[in-house]
Amino acid sequence: MASTLDDRELWDPTAQAVPRDELHRIAEAGLRAEWKRVWDIPILFYRDRFDAAGFGPDEMPPLDEIPRTTKDDLRRNEAELPPFGSHRSVGIDQAARIGVTTGTTGKPWMIFYSRADIDRMIEMQFQHTWRTELREGDRFAHSWPGGLYPSAVLGGRHLLQLGILEIPCGPPFSEAQAAEHVALWNLLGIDALMTTASQLQIYDRAATSIGLDLAEILDGCVLVFVEASCQFEGPRRRVEEAYGVRIHNLSGAAEIPGFVTSDCRYHTGLHAPGGNYRVQVCDPLTGREVADGQRGSLVMSIWGMDAFYLRYDLEDIVVASSGDCPCGQTGPRYTLIGRGADQATVAGKMILPLDVQLALDPLGGPEFVLSAGAHDTLRLRVETEGAGDEYRDAVSHALGVAVEVEPIAPGTLPRSTFKPRRIVAS
Repeated sequence: MASTLDDRELWDPTAQAVPRDELHRIAEAGLRAEWKRVWDIPILFYRDRFDAAGFGPDEMPPLDEIPRTTKDDLRRNEAELPPFGSHRSVGIDQAARIGVTTGTTGKPWMIFYSRADIDRMIEMQFQHTWRTELREGDRFAHSWPGGLYPSAVLGGRHLLQLGILEIPCGPPFSEAQAAEHVALWNLLGIDALMTTASQLQIYDRAATSIGLDLAEILDGCVLVFVEASCQFEGPRRRVEEAYGVRIHNLSGAAEIPGFVTSDCRYHTGLHAPGGNYRVQVCDPLTGREVADGQRGSLVMSIWGMDAFYLRYDLEDIVVASSGDCPCGQTGPRYTLIGRGADQATVAGKMILPLDVQLALDPLGGPEFVLSAGAHDTLRLRVETEGAGDEYRDAVSHALGVAVEVEPIAPGTLPRSTFKPRRIVAS
């Protein structure tokens, strides 16, 4: 890494280390102001929704009593009132930039960003970038999409302001393209790489094909990584030791401006940005907050931004972290378990791909897919040269369900050029 490393833990302690009581007070005041916006602007979708629940503009009810909204609710609103529905607080006429999600678990989603929200997003990116150990003079490569994808909305302005050289390669859509990326990193020398686990496998094969060693290229680098299993010590250490890197895990929600979460060097959970965000972990059925340590849906409310999200259920399954983090950042932290849409029900138990990954990791972490839907037996396809009995036994023991393993040849399952999905239709 660069020799100009500043050793302070937090980019902005005044925003990231606010005492918990004060943080709660600020959030309550901010969300009460958001509540009034629904009627003052008005934002018709939410006004009608809250009116129907028996609420009015004068007093905001407790958060748990406010109806949750999902992306499918907003999609239906746009279908009923095309093209953009009545739920948006930032319309096309107020937009400074536009982004479109990939639609990993549904139809791609258009996002309008105001100029003021973009300024706030840059500040949130400073916090995240600093936490992941990037500093002035570093060379930062990444394999994220460009164009309309939300990660391109800022155009790397936060990196430019921090004095970090951005090397934006885009996803490796072919092995030849992946080899070009690897060769470029080898030529330039990089200090950090942002990539996904599936992309990393593609790059490893591509490096070998052109006579390079990816571990040598990445040795000493920071790996900003989208791989849920590496939030846990065993899988993270395995990847760190294989490539000589230091991992910082990454997540977030593209449709919520600035909401990028990452873990610090202490790996105590994904830190939400300091300011503007109220995070709840809620029972998917009742919508009420669950205790720290229990799984629930990630429900977001924001304040002080032009974008409006109040009790927005991302339908990601997370576990809230408890206690203080040694890095000093206060506010919410959580572990991402997976997308609610990616769960299977086996003998009444809800199982996500991460549950299977963690069970398989001590056996080398082979690639697999599981069958969606409700079954009496967990059905897996696992890449292996053997019969897969050891994988069946390990997963069955870890998850407490019957397991069937269909062995398939190593390399059979496709590697995603961006975010992998490890669940398939039955």
